[in-house]
Amino acid sequence: MSERPAKFFKYRSMDAASLPWVEKTVLHNEVYFAPALSFNDPFDLRPALVLDGTPQEHRQRYIASSIKFEPQLSASEREAAADQAMTSMTPEHIDETAALIQALHSEQLTTRHGVFCVSEKRDDILMWSHYADHHRGICLEFDGHGRFMAHAQPVRYSEERVPINAYRDDSDTMLEKAMFTKSNHWAYESEWRLLSYQRGPGVVQFRPENLTGIVIGAMASAATVEKVLDWNKTRPEPIQVYRASINKKKFDLDIRP
Repeated sequence: MSERPAKFFKYRSMDAASLPWVEKTVLHNEVYFAPALSFNDPFDLRPALVLDGTPQEHRQRYIASSIKFEPQLSASEREAAADQAMTSMTPEHIDETAALIQALHSEQLTTRHGVFCVSEKRDDILMWSHYADHHRGICLEFDGHGRFMAHAQPVRYSEERVPINAYRDDSDTMLEKAMFTKSNHWAYESEWRLLSYQRGPGVVQFRPENLTGIVIGAMASAATVEKVLDWNKTRPEPIQVYRASINKKKFDLDIRP
């Protein structure tokens, strides 16, 4: 487990489409937990799945599924059905079944669960470009030790797409592979995630003190600067406002109050 950062950061555009949502975060303490279907990584929450196992493991899994989905069967009927199923359990059939389960699993993960993504970094040049309108937006700063971020977990980055083995991986391993593993192409993001399992995608409230600062992008307009300062005056308790600027000697951003 990575050491929990003191602060987490959320890059946001300040364009016309995003502005109302950012205002809700700053003035009304609301954030949106998005479905993974809207993410820019086509592999995100779409884990590979395999059904590698011995004939006995296949049979045990069939019986376990039958108990769940066919509770009306007697023990002898269930055993007979398992025996019948095993006669058609060829490698091709197993691969087809795994593909079907993977498709259904991916559909559920990418549409029915909400995810709020944050970063350990506030000065990453690429993230300012990708998620904050080419440095014209802002970066929200959250308390890493407050109640809102208490359940945030780090994303693990992997060179290989390690599949979930439905027979042999325990629930914690499956959760990590499905929800918290991405290609190492994305490692520069240093991402952490909050998940909404039961409520799914939608608006979530947080305590006002959990938002601790706003970084204004290096290329932000005067109107954006004025908007952020006006928001800060409106809040019951003002937060720290920072401004990013382009370092004159290095490929870095300088961030100062």
